Amino acid sequence: MGAPVEGVKELLTLTFYPELPDGPLENDDLDLQLVWLHALEQYGPGLTARELGQEWVDHIFFPFDEYGYALTNLRRGLIPPVAGSFNNPFTNCMGSPIRSEIWAMVAPGLPEVAASYAYQDAIVDHAGGEGVYGEMFFAAIESAIFFEKDRDRLIDIGMKFIPPYSRTCKALQDLIRWHQEGKSWTETRSLILEHHGSDNFTDAPQNIAFTILGWLYGEDFEDSILKAVNCGYDTDCTAATLGAILGMLLGPEGLPDKWVKPVGDRVVVSPPINGFPAPKNLDELTLRTIRMGKQILAAADADIIVHPNEPSCWNRKDVALREVQELWKRSATSNHYLLPRGTLQNPALELIMEYGAEGPAIGANQKKTIHVTLINRSLTAITGKLSMDLPESWVGPDTLETVLQPNQSIEWAADITAPAFVGASQELGLLWTRHHDNSVWATEKVMFTLIGASCWTVWGPDSNEGVEAMFPGNRLEWDKAINTDADGCYKASTTLYIPSERQFSLIAAADGPVSLKLNGKIVIDCQHTLEFMPAYHRAPMEQRAQLTLEAGTYKVEVEAIQKGAPIQVYVLPVATANTADPGPYYYYTDMLFGLRNED
Repeated sequence: MGAPVEGVKELLTLTFYPELPDGPLENDDLDLQLVWLHALEQYGPGLTARELGQEWVDHIFFPFDEYGYALTNLRRGLIPPVAGSFNNPFTNCMGSPIRSEIWAMVAPGLPEVAASYAYQDAIVDHAGGEGVYGEMFFAAIESAIFFEKDRDRLIDIGMKFIPPYSRTCKALQDLIRWHQEGKSWTETRSLILEHHGSDNFTDAPQNIAFTILGWLYGEDFEDSILKAVNCGYDTDCTAATLGAILGMLLGPEGLPDKWVKPVGDRVVVSPPINGFPAPKNLDELTLRTIRMGKQILAAADADIIVHPNEPSCWNRKDVALREVQELWKRSATSNHYLLPRGTLQNPALELIMEYGAEGPAIGANQKKTIHVTLINRSLTAITGKLSMDLPESWVGPDTLETVLQPNQSIEWAADITAPAFVGASQELGLLWTRHHDNSVWATEKVMFTLIGASCWTVWGPDSNEGVEAMFPGNRLEWDKAINTDADGCYKASTTLYIPSERQFSLIAAADGPVSLKLNGKIVIDCQHTLEFMPAYHRAPMEQRAQLTLEAGTYKVEVEAIQKGAPIQVYVLPVATANTADPGPYYYYTDMLFGLRNED
């Protein structure tokens, strides 16, 4: 329904499918959930964000917005949630809310379990953003449908699984109030955009509100779907999620033939999603989902029976919220580990590595402080030491020796200094060495990755002398580097290292006028303000240069004009649309900005 009009921001007037292909359209809303089913089959009920991240690297080659940034981070060696938050300007978007249904289907009647899986899923590419809350909200509603049919109570259940301070929760609260006040659906749509809208059509709070708007104002299945889609914006997402909710409530017998027959029962997968056994049709998808659902229900020790001759109903009184609400408090810039590695519950130790606001980035000759917390989760005292296993020429902290009583924790500010050259990424190790009777008993190594920050020289308005700055990601953060917010022309200069001859797109995505020179030649010259879109695949053409360059080092100069608010500029080297493998527009992790003292 929504795919052909995705991204249209005007009020639409659709009455039926805009296109009628032979069977279903391929769409990432379903594609990713098929990969998650495969992940469940591979890893079982103990599936976490780390395994889902591996699935991205192995099977998902989408470059879209948050997908592209997260996949870049995963390829560099980062793990969720840091892989989902670092250098990612799209964490508030719809990429994760659209893939909630699988978690509800494998955790029927257990919204807290479904929401926990949704959290693990969403932090791979939306950590710290509204996309996480959107997926938890929908997963909880869809799981609760197995024991609750009342619309308003279902919405209330879903909202208990997202923090009240979130933009998503506030948008939903306003939507419900406007509906109760008797405003028309078009009036409410306008109010959503006025108070909770974003120029980015994939922004989650507005689209989640449009989805629920269709449910609140719709008179039946058809009317509900049409109202949601006719709100515009991320239409394939709103149609798919509301269709799933209504389909679960109505059952197959309640779905109108008019809408079902053109789609059929085949499963179609997008070509960039590959390398795994996708279900051929809905029957296979259903059987495989039920098979995994039984395993998850057993692992959760739930008093729920899945039987082909029994209706979907379970009179559940209480929903456990505490553990899910604890997830809201987790930092998007820290990684959690249970030790020994592979532990799913009742670990001996819990390890937290907090990278801070700059994320896991370090520049040449820079010092990076990683805040390490070690918690004894066992039933006995543990003696040992923390230390760093670093590459040659890196400098680390002194060893920290400790004796931890049960449930006692210790914090360690581990200072790491990089050498004069830092590449795209560097793998390091944190060692926990356990002692008994003053001798080594066992050693556990936790590998982690630091990303090489880029070195730029920057100038503010009316500045004659440049200031050297290290930027952790692709954004040029003049406001932090030179501590000014004055309007005017901002400049930055660095080098771009290309390891081999290649054709690529160089992007300077900005929310104001921007130009970019390469070896003194202007290759981007955008003198007007466009919608800010630092995406690999859909940055404005005026802010993109397609180049073919030989291996070597090139001088890059950027100029941007600030008017009224801090200028945002992302400089990105990405593949072109035409690549043989694995897919278009992926980020070139081996093309480096601001190398110093390279070999």
